[in-house]
Amino acid sequence: MLLVPDYAVRMQEAIVYYQQLATQPWKPVPGRPLLKSGTTSPRVQQLQENLILLGDLPHELAGTDEVYTSEVAAAVANFQERHGLIADSIYGPKTAAAMSVPPARRLVQLQNSLSRWSATSRGLEPPYLIVNIPEYALRLVDSSNVILETRTIIGKPDLPTRSVRTAVHTIIVNPSWIIPRSIASKEILPILKRNPGYLDKRDMRLFKPTILGGYVRVNPWQINWAKVTPHNFNYRIVQKPGEQNELGRIKFLFNTRVDQYLHDTKNRQLFDLEYRALSHGCIRVQHPEELAKYLLQERSGYSAKRVERLLTSKKPEQNIRLKKPTPLLITYLTAWIDNRDRIQFRDDIYGYDKAPPLTRQE
Repeated sequence: MLLVPDYAVRMQEAIVYYQQLATQPWKPVPGRPLLKSGTTSPRVQQLQENLILLGDLPHELAGTDEVYTSEVAAAVANFQERHGLIADSIYGPKTAAAMSVPPARRLVQLQNSLSRWSATSRGLEPPYLIVNIPEYALRLVDSSNVILETRTIIGKPDLPTRSVRTAVHTIIVNPSWIIPRSIASKEILPILKRNPGYLDKRDMRLFKPTILGGYVRVNPWQINWAKVTPHNFNYRIVQKPGEQNELGRIKFLFNTRVDQYLHDTKNRQLFDLEYRALSHGCIRVQHPEELAKYLLQERSGYSAKRVERLLTSKKPEQNIRLKKPTPLLITYLTAWIDNRDRIQFRDDIYGYDKAPPLTRQE
């Protein structure tokens, strides 16, 4: 993106090429049975033709028979890398599904992504953070280098993570979690109707509003939950800091119109999944400690020892306002040029590419 020289020019070149591809018939190749090194199949010839057209297989390395050669396997691995798939060199259903997307649709992804990037990235200079929603990735860029790249978990399609250009201004170590009313009333309330003891097991506390403002803690066993509905639910649920806390140990705040932030998670195993649109809209970060270390040392002048003491402390709700807020761009790019000059594509998980391209005026 910004680290690719003449990024907009390269994207425009890709658009022109895919405009040409879109005028030709596209022939998908079935993914069953699997194709791997040494396999012989009539499908190999069409697969090679597709890989050549897409730039994954140099024409001179293509075979003349039906053997799935090591060269074809390497080209398939490159194609998989460019589409966010596990690069195992095996041509199967997932790889076939990505290759079956016609060039005309890829063209729309390229056009929309370039429009979104041009509309939101003007004047963005290092250091900055960028979260690309469809890529499930966060990068920290400083001095024209990516110094941290980590996986993310983003919002479900019905609870999408919002695109925004803003700045990270605060870190909270050992945060509590004020559970949004939508989650409390729709997901936790049905559990409380069956078992009010659920809150205590999850280190959660129940509060109700007072007449004078504020909240007072109440005993969930003394509530007649049978009369409480998602519509009249008038309680606040707070999860204490600790091992069970859904926000993990670190939370990063930035200015936004919606209740959205970056945070750690106790469920680290979810980062191993390919599909990671699993949250209620916030962005879970695989390596929040590394991000916190950079922000505290480089943007607030903390020493390494002070950072270590802070991040290993058990003290709850430690709020650190950064001396230098760090620019953050949360964007939605399903196509881009990577630093190896390859065209990357990702699934349009929110369906945004069905809309017209964004303009700078919008």
